[in-house]
Amino acid sequence: MANANHGSDGDADGNRLTRRQWLALGGSAAMAGLAGCGGSNPNDPNVTMSSTPSGTNGGNGAAVTTELNMRAPVSWQPSQANVNPFTDTRNTEFWMDYMWSESLVYPNSQGTPIYWLADDISLKAGGCEVHIKLNEDYTWWDGTPVTAKDVHTTNLLYDYKNNMGPDQTDDSWEVLDEYTIKNVLPGPANPSLKKATYYSVIAKHDYFKSWLEKYEDAGGESAINKVTKNLQEDKITLQDLKDKGLGCGMWQPAQLSPTKASHTKYEDHPRADWTNLKTFNWHLISEKQKAIQALNTGKLDLGDKTITQAQSSGKVEVFNRFGTSSIVKLAMNWNNEHLARRPVRRAIAYLLDHDELVKVLKTTQGLNYKSRDTVNGLSSKQADKWLGKSFQNDLINYGRKSKPEKAKQVLQDAGYSKDGGVWVGPNGSEVNNLTYLTPPWNIYETIGKYVSPKLDKFGFKNKLIIPSSSGFWQRWTETHDFDMVNWFSNTSHPGNAFTTASVGGIGKYDEVAAPLESSGDCKVNRTTPKLDQPRSKKLNHPIRPKYPKKVGTTGTGGAKQTFYPIKWNNIMTQTQSEDEVKRLSKKFAWYMNWQVPHIGFYDETRAYWGNTSKFNFPTNKADDHPQGDATKSEHLTNSMEFLMKGHISAKTK
Repeated sequence: MANANHGSDGDADGNRLTRRQWLALGGSAAMAGLAGCGGSNPNDPNVTMSSTPSGTNGGNGAAVTTELNMRAPVSWQPSQANVNPFTDTRNTEFWMDYMWSESLVYPNSQGTPIYWLADDISLKAGGCEVHIKLNEDYTWWDGTPVTAKDVHTTNLLYDYKNNMGPDQTDDSWEVLDEYTIKNVLPGPANPSLKKATYYSVIAKHDYFKSWLEKYEDAGGESAINKVTKNLQEDKITLQDLKDKGLGCGMWQPAQLSPTKASHTKYEDHPRADWTNLKTFNWHLISEKQKAIQALNTGKLDLGDKTITQAQSSGKVEVFNRFGTSSIVKLAMNWNNEHLARRPVRRAIAYLLDHDELVKVLKTTQGLNYKSRDTVNGLSSKQADKWLGKSFQNDLINYGRKSKPEKAKQVLQDAGYSKDGGVWVGPNGSEVNNLTYLTPPWNIYETIGKYVSPKLDKFGFKNKLIIPSSSGFWQRWTETHDFDMVNWFSNTSHPGNAFTTASVGGIGKYDEVAAPLESSGDCKVNRTTPKLDQPRSKKLNHPIRPKYPKKVGTTGTGGAKQTFYPIKWNNIMTQTQSEDEVKRLSKKFAWYMNWQVPHIGFYDETRAYWGNTSKFNFPTNKADDHPQGDATKSEHLTNSMEFLMKGHISAKTK
């Protein structure tokens, strides 16, 4: 499970992420930001595009079909899939496991937990104990029930694997009864954050208990490492998953080939009667043009990529659009002498035209995004919730439209001048050869190709670098060889938005701070941690700078306050007080607004298309579905998740 003793955001750098750390990258909504899919009406991010109800059977007649066809994830080969939950290398996308197996909860597009295996999660003892009551209707594919013992074994193995075995692990999990388990925390947890962290697939105790015994029998570091290595290398194929009854999800692999992976519905799944579908086929189509051809010829019934083609197709229509809590942003490396200067970062914030950018994305990707008014580190919805309109109105307004004259003035006031079309700093150094890195994902490439020339024309000379995926990760996580980079933030809660464990939040600061020890009295730890160095190792951010007390101050005068990001984020992730979260959120948001460490481009959204002549798809209307409340709240991150949890059915005759 994602470790959320400090936030629920993570960052891939230095050491390769464990699976739980990777899953903790902002949750489902943030992860989907990697793929850059979706779309929305900027004026109404929760608008539905379908007038057809999404009932399960839609009447008493026979279903027009019991089969649905989709495109499988690009380059995925079922024969290479390793579904061992404890391996760090696999040939599956993170969300695929939740089709074959189940999690206690799963965060929806806004980061709010959807209850699957868990029937209820409650925090007790001042927030230091979590009691999880399981839904008693879930079974493994061999018919045996999913119980608290399975949850306990899963988490022990995660802890043994990550903490060097039993001797280094305090078992914080206790089975209270067959369907209830207790998780004792080292300190209090914020309820809104904590409940959403219990997501990772649950492993079957009867199969994995032998690995517990291997860890318990191992003696010494070398033996523990060998068990961990063997556990990670243990391959569980999709066929193993079915034959050995290791899955508990709604869809079972049925027929696997180089061109298609067919699945049949597990009829004993608690949601089996939510849908009248019996089979879905995953077509292995690696080339985009072939996928578009399959869409246009009616061979695909559902998807969330190629939105532009779907909108112009007569075979499918976009049936659902809604906003998420994720922000795509530009992060700047302060190891560059110019980007380390606040006026330069502010000039970029004034220069960028967010309205124009979302129009470009609409034209090239077929997506509608909501542009942002200013820099504050939160999505629009979350800013309204935690900051309020009045506070936001007091912030420095960088604007949705480009303000080149304002950008010039900010630079000139800081001692910059222009020479031959290039800005020159107060010490004579030109703003030249900036390295602008973007991951090789379609939308991120589009952003880079839009922003880079704008900066260049303004006088910030730069080179856009779009490496391979492995090349990007090496530069992003290991060498930090870039000046600017396109990245994303999960802002489902201020504790995530301003996490100090990742530049997906405010910055990766925790690695230079001494770990905070639990006081053992279940009180919020308000200690100011000692720092090994005053700046972060990644992006070179100052960790305890001074900044103005007065919100909206553009200069450097006036009363100052010290910024304590690690301490404040620790408090936000532990406090039981919503008012305290709001108070600290305002401190973070004002600092982000004043300092401009990152610039958010737009609030992300999702869009889905499907064959509405044959299928009923989920809408945003609770009364359209027998399980309407669940349908409305379970907005997920890709179209596959709608299918795998019973939200899609065939029409009836």
